[in-house]
Amino acid sequence: MIRFANPRGIDFPYLLSMLQNSFMSRANSIVVPGDKLDLAMQLIFTPLIHKLLERKHRMS
Repeated sequence: MIRFANPRGIDFPYLLSMLQNSFMSRANSIVVPGDKLDLAMQLIFTPLIHKLLERKHRMS
């Protein structure tokens, strides 16, 4: 289970389509099969890391 403290900006329909057998248990939580957890983390964190890097480059 992955719980988002602030789910604003998270594309849940995209995550559900990419992670087979996953489902929403609450408005801010997604349940992911254990063998898909690595993929889920990659799908969630990659866009966040890209945003952070873009912001860093704009500030320097």
